[in-house]
Amino acid sequence: MARVLDRVVPRSVPSALLVTATTTAALLVLAGVATLTGLPLFALPFAASAALVALAPTSPLAQPRNILLGHVLGAGIALAAAALLGPSVWTAALAAGLSTAPMMLLKAPHPPATATAALVGLTAPDPLFLLSPVLVASAVVVLTGVVLGRIVRGRRYPARPA
Repeated sequence: MARVLDRVVPRSVPSALLVTATTTAALLVLAGVATLTGLPLFALPFAASAALVALAPTSPLAQPRNILLGHVLGAGIALAAAALLGPSVWTAALAAGLSTAPMMLLKAPHPPATATAALVGLTAPDPLFLLSPVLVASAVVVLTGVVLGRIVRGRRYPARPA
């Protein structure tokens, strides 16, 4: 496991500083867009996605398709579960668990998206939550990753075609 982690996340002081800077930049962009638009984009699942993109930009779990599909699937499943069962910790747990199968079947797993499903199952927001903030925040995370991948030397994102 350590060898796999070393390939994805090099362990050195310069690498740690670079990852810290890119993670902070990505989170500041997310916070800035949230502040400017008034949209609740800075929810924890999207912060986790931004950190994953900055920490391991070549990981299959951090690719644009995984981020976009994962969050939309998780939120959609949770919206359906909350509509049927009402918001609760039980609905959140069920929705988060059930969101993994479609992500796997569509070859788009994204672990932070299970947190999106849990958040939606717990709160039962309006169905438009799927578009904003879920789709908007996911797009902001991906676009920030693309921009940082272009301007920060040695950081390529996405790692493969989106």
